[in-house]
Amino acid sequence: MTIRGHPQHEGKNTQGQVGAIHHDPEFTGCDEKYRHCACRGEKVRAWGPRREKCLSRWGEPVSGHDMLACHAESMRPDPNAPVVVAVDSFKGSLSSGKACRAVQRGFSAADPDREVITIPVADGGEGTVEAVLAAGWNAVTVKCHGATGDLAEVDYAMRDHHAVIEMATCCGLERADRVSGPPTPRRGLVASSRGLGEVIAAALRKGATDITVGVGGSASTDGGAGMLEALGARLLDKNLAPISPGAAGLTELSRLDLSGLNRKLAGANLTVACDVTSPLLGPEGAAAVFGPQKGLDYEGVGVAEAGLTRFADLMEPAIGTAYRDDPGSGAAGGVGWALRCLGAKYRPGAAAVLGWAKAVSKISEAGLVVTGEGRLDGQTLLGKLPDTIRKIALDAGVPVWAVCGKCDLPEDKRGAFQRIICLSSTEPDPEVSMAQAGLLLSQAVERAVREELGR
Repeated sequence: MTIRGHPQHEGKNTQGQVGAIHHDPEFTGCDEKYRHCACRGEKVRAWGPRREKCLSRWGEPVSGHDMLACHAESMRPDPNAPVVVAVDSFKGSLSSGKACRAVQRGFSAADPDREVITIPVADGGEGTVEAVLAAGWNAVTVKCHGATGDLAEVDYAMRDHHAVIEMATCCGLERADRVSGPPTPRRGLVASSRGLGEVIAAALRKGATDITVGVGGSASTDGGAGMLEALGARLLDKNLAPISPGAAGLTELSRLDLSGLNRKLAGANLTVACDVTSPLLGPEGAAAVFGPQKGLDYEGVGVAEAGLTRFADLMEPAIGTAYRDDPGSGAAGGVGWALRCLGAKYRPGAAAVLGWAKAVSKISEAGLVVTGEGRLDGQTLLGKLPDTIRKIALDAGVPVWAVCGKCDLPEDKRGAFQRIICLSSTEPDPEVSMAQAGLLLSQAVERAVREELGR
């Protein structure tokens, strides 16, 4: 059974904003409080009397409590329909693709005849390109500089004239940690976004006219200065020499010359894929909120804030528009702002990836959906990827299981999922659990499926 969204809701949230996670133009779900299949009286009664408590009349809003009770308690997997596995990464342990394949192996071991469809997912950060490649795009390999100046060989995804680039792979935090160890105050000040600009330039040379940049997991707080330099901009000090890399270099900035920007940018549509809503500056901005995780100490945050302010003060008169206060400008240490200055639009990262994977249609035809992440906690049901997938499934009347390494969901929220499979229940040692996550996940899923089937 395929369920489609209300036409009046498609592509917009309740405020009329286009591109919200559950209302992305490539999605067909409708407002969470107005579910129209699994939570509608006339439809529900055909599925059993336990659901009649959900709604008495078609079109009335559903409380969160009744929604959970209706969906999680009474729905059972359809053994004749495919299983869709859309699991986020277990950070530090499994990528989304590896986690999905581990779940698939568990299902196949317990129920060899069951079709299992994997959808690697991401939200614009680590794993974005992997997820897009899994959706059938082509990999293009290029060389670029990492955040600390090392040379990296990375892939971006391309289909027709559309390229998807992941900042984390070229100059992201995890890569920087592998190269130079844990973040330090000095590294936080000199880390550069240059590699991202090099990959964008490569995609433009390849003929890309539509470029989506996933900016999660960045290591720099340079306001996209390095990226812009790689694309032809000149950022000069008072002596008309190029400024130093990173946030520290922005304090030297005296002159900005955009005349040399790559001419192909003028014919390209740029999109920033991320779920960060921070502005560029201030207590909720790029330096204050995200700088410490990139190594900046108290003094470093002040240096970065001053540098970003100086950069914005020079950039915005040059382009004639101020974007520093826009939600998303603080993403990736200000790269979101720099791309916006180049004409980019913002799009929720999870919605973009799920749209490319045609997740809604696949989930709508499923008999069971399995989602999850490394740790389920109070934040999970506040719009994180597993929650987005859960809501899509519930719109279609499909039951949802969750897998995780550790479950810290409050007891009264665990009913959001029909079943939760947690690795810590069988392996309490976190180090062992992380080291053997793939094997343990497959085994745990196999046990759960056999229990469900009575085998």
